[in-house]
Amino acid sequence: MRKFTILIWGCIFFTATSSQVKVNPNGKFFNYKGIKIYYEDTGSGEPLLLLHNYMGTADQWKPYVEVYSKQFRTIAIDMMGHGRSDTYNKGATFFKHGDYAKIILAMLDSLQLNKVNAIGGSSGGMTLLHLNVMQPERFKSVITIGAQIYFSRQCRDWVTQLGLNTFMEWAKPHGAEKQKILATQFWQMRDQYGDPSFTADMLGTMRANWLVVQGDNDEALPLQQALDMHQSIPNSRLWIVPNGGHLPYLIPDFQSEFLRVSLEFLNGNWDKND
Repeated sequence: MRKFTILIWGCIFFTATSSQVKVNPNGKFFNYKGIKIYYEDTGSGEPLLLLHNYMGTADQWKPYVEVYSKQFRTIAIDMMGHGRSDTYNKGATFFKHGDYAKIILAMLDSLQLNKVNAIGGSSGGMTLLHLNVMQPERFKSVITIGAQIYFSRQCRDWVTQLGLNTFMEWAKPHGAEKQKILATQFWQMRDQYGDPSFTADMLGTMRANWLVVQGDNDEALPLQQALDMHQSIPNSRLWIVPNGGHLPYLIPDFQSEFLRVSLEFLNGNWDKND
């Protein structure tokens, strides 16, 4: 099972970052305190923020943007230190989701987007938790996949078992300068405390319609965390994906189903059927 997990995660990261050096025609840069954050702005309509997982890039959303952008203004971002975005703090041992959330809020202010929808996978989802604690009124509908409210013992053991060398391989497509930084930050998550750290009271302040998504066989994340999020976040729904792993939306055979369900949720169709 461990070899299977490494293969799946490796394929996800290498696929997502294979073209990271290429700035696409709809690619732009946002300057935040002297660092450049890459994003792709596609389509029109209500804004839909797309936040990838740690080690990924905005490129992983391409098959979704093709559909979402027919209805939404999609904004897919390269996380700080990933792909075409600059590293926020090159000397930092730990990756801070709260710092990334502050960057995104500044970007939304710059783009004059006062109300947005959002989808985030893993670290992208944890960043959305930070964002919705900071400014709960700013979000209309949110989908998080494989997000954690704290790093559990299961997650820490999973990181430890995979090892730093595995993360160095995963980080290769981001380039030599970023490789060691990203790998080290991922490796240090086994000893990281306080970010994320969301209590039931904090989750209870969120105002967006929320869909919690998790695979039933996620090796990195205990299913109980998804249940806790669902129970604590008002106006939340729960989707447990059979055999979905940690990031079910990145499984090619599952993409059409994720598109169908996510669009139903974002369009409010579930509420109409209550």
